[in-house]
Amino acid sequence: MPVSATTAVARRSDYQPLVVVLFAACGGIVFDRVAPLSIAWWWPAALVTWILWWLLWRGGRHQVAAVLLFISLASTAGAWHHCRWSLFQHDQIGLLASEDPGPAAIEARALGGPRRIPAPPPDALRTIATLDRTRLDVELLGIRDGDAWRPASGVATLFVDGHLLGVQPGDRVRVFVQLGTFHKPANPGEFDFARQARINGRLCWLRSEFPECVTVAAHGAGWNVAHVPDFLRAGGDALLWQSLGTRRSGLASAMFLGSREELEPDQTQAFLETGTIHLLVISGLNVGILASCLFWTMRVGLVPRRWALALVAMATVLYAATTDAQPPVVRATVMVLVACLAMVLGRRVLGFNSIAAAGLVVLALNPAELFQAGTQLSFLSVAVLAWFSQERIGRRPIDALDRLIASTRPWHQRVVRQIGTATWRAVLVSLIIWLVICPLVMARFHLVSPVAVLLGPVLGIPVALAMAAGFGIFAVGWIAPVLTHPLGAVCDANLWFMEMCVDATRGWRGNHFWVSGPGDWWLAGFYGVLACWVLVPRWTPPRRWRVALVAGWSALALAISLFAARDPTTLQCTFLSVGHGTAVVLELPGGQTLLYDAGRLGSPVAASRAVAGYLWSRGITHLDAVVLSHADADHYNALPALLEQFSVGAVYVSPVMFERPNHALMALRGAIERRGVPLRQVWSGDRLHSDGGARLEVRHPPRGGVLGSDNANSIVLSVEYQARRLLLTGDLESPGLDDVMAELPYDCDVLLAPHHGSVYSDPLGFADWSTPEWAVVSGGQRDRREEVTRAYAARGSRVLHTATSGAVRVLIAGGQLAVDCWHPAAE
Repeated sequence: MPVSATTAVARRSDYQPLVVVLFAACGGIVFDRVAPLSIAWWWPAALVTWILWWLLWRGGRHQVAAVLLFISLASTAGAWHHCRWSLFQHDQIGLLASEDPGPAAIEARALGGPRRIPAPPPDALRTIATLDRTRLDVELLGIRDGDAWRPASGVATLFVDGHLLGVQPGDRVRVFVQLGTFHKPANPGEFDFARQARINGRLCWLRSEFPECVTVAAHGAGWNVAHVPDFLRAGGDALLWQSLGTRRSGLASAMFLGSREELEPDQTQAFLETGTIHLLVISGLNVGILASCLFWTMRVGLVPRRWALALVAMATVLYAATTDAQPPVVRATVMVLVACLAMVLGRRVLGFNSIAAAGLVVLALNPAELFQAGTQLSFLSVAVLAWFSQERIGRRPIDALDRLIASTRPWHQRVVRQIGTATWRAVLVSLIIWLVICPLVMARFHLVSPVAVLLGPVLGIPVALAMAAGFGIFAVGWIAPVLTHPLGAVCDANLWFMEMCVDATRGWRGNHFWVSGPGDWWLAGFYGVLACWVLVPRWTPPRRWRVALVAGWSALALAISLFAARDPTTLQCTFLSVGHGTAVVLELPGGQTLLYDAGRLGSPVAASRAVAGYLWSRGITHLDAVVLSHADADHYNALPALLEQFSVGAVYVSPVMFERPNHALMALRGAIERRGVPLRQVWSGDRLHSDGGARLEVRHPPRGGVLGSDNANSIVLSVEYQARRLLLTGDLESPGLDDVMAELPYDCDVLLAPHHGSVYSDPLGFADWSTPEWAVVSGGQRDRREEVTRAYAARGSRVLHTATSGAVRVLIAGGQLAVDCWHPAAE
């Protein structure tokens, strides 16, 4: 009986042995991350199940043997993940460091050349200027203990303030550094930089304040093949700057070499908001275009097919090493190698099998990459492309009569039809990819960018031409520099078109939305069902059932989020940990949300990330009100970024907030006006509207303000609910502090200590006046003052510091008050 094309495709898609192996490996890795076992359990389990598999397979018990083989593979992957994630050498330098950085003298070997990190552009909201820095990846060899050196191990990234010169890959260097470990998340929903660094094999960070702190103790050996990628990267970057000039060479370096440090933050943000950030990351697109250009160039040059394939394979491997072999690049490189091998052997490439092979290589290099959003998005996108190609192959062939009719049409009609078909397919593929990866992007980046569906097809050809020209610059720049100028012009023109499209669509209304995103349980169910439908077609239900299942699963997530909404009888106040700064989130019993201050000393990015992460973790996308206590930037410099990500009902300030305008205040006011948010003044005696029985009253400053600094005119806000009281004080100090304390004493349960717990805010006198049960100090490590802690403790208060406790949460329900910390062990 003849077999239809669709049936043949279904059978081929059923036979994906490496996909099963990949799932087994992923299962073992996930199990070890969730419920880690000792290595003494993992390896014996892998060995025993493998022996049992072999015995049962020899005995003809193939089904049971297959299950045991699956368990053996999972155990092997779990053991490998445990070795890479949980086991360290006893002299690992990261185990000697602490979150409180301290001075150290280390000896290390440079793994690559120094990389310059340009200073960020001037920003009125940044309270501390940042200069150029240098980054250097090093392998730790020793650390000084007194007058002696003792061995140390580990890999770290050294950051040097200024330009570090004279260090080559392989050099042995001695460095005076500040040594510390990465901080764990200080707030719910905050990005885990410590986990990210651990995935990359880093357990500590190193920083030197001056390039003179780094000295070369011994130069590395002469020429070494390990130094070739670094040499090519530096040379390629120089060629791009020479060929393109200064306008778009930074963008080209990011696209071709992964040097995103040279891009301005606003430029990166534009690509993020339009869903085209993947163009700034070295990905499979780069490798695919490189392989295609090389292959067809050599075929045109009459290079034999096998030699051409061998050269393509070597070039892609070298390019992957030059660009730091990030997982998307490794994935694409493995798939190119598989395709080259298949062409040599005359075999057909199975799409999902090839993807699974790439996944196994990535996990073999670093099993923790399984939990990286970038790795997941890369594999998801290429899996959609493989599925789409498979679906096209499985379609019914075009009827011969239809083909004959099409051939009789005029040539211009045929060209238009072909362009229309290609455009439709490009938009369709872009839409499908966007729909598949959208839940993951929402969960990890809290962003939805519908405009990406249109930008993908529009930018496809320009991006391909820009990359082809860029790779041409790399190829001929070493031997014929004169040819780089026309190639640079082609690359620059296409990059200009790409920038223009991104900038133009960034201003479209509704081009992107910031959302809280689904939970991990929903993602696991959604992608698990999709995987079953794609990889096991016989289990796929009819189309209407598929739509109904996806809609039902989405409705379930929405219903659970509504069911888990905040208790209408509970008031929650969270003092976020933002370093030297303040950010307090009030979730009122009537369902309203108020933000009191939002800023920190230094860059506003860290504060905005902390506040946004917390709000999204609570499912909050709208702020009913923002109260800015006073005109110090460390209390408001995060607000402009938050206005871009959240809708805000109104911003409340004191009457003297903008009396002494400066660049930072002008930037703040401009951001508020651009978003169309009402700006209102409040003073002592005013009450903020609140549903649910909570009472919010402004106690300071008076309408005309008081003499003194901005701190003296801080808005003091009292919150009363169910006979419990909270008092938020900003940076209150004299004479405003004296003005407040001249009123009747205010007995409160929780106090935000004035001015980050400053000794100049009369902690003894203010503790006597307010008699708090709990005093919360919002500040950094340098804001910890023992005399302040003793002053409040002497009045019966318990003192919590956000630098050590992390976020401090206060719950008021049923007349009872409960206080807990994000890092409870710190207190």
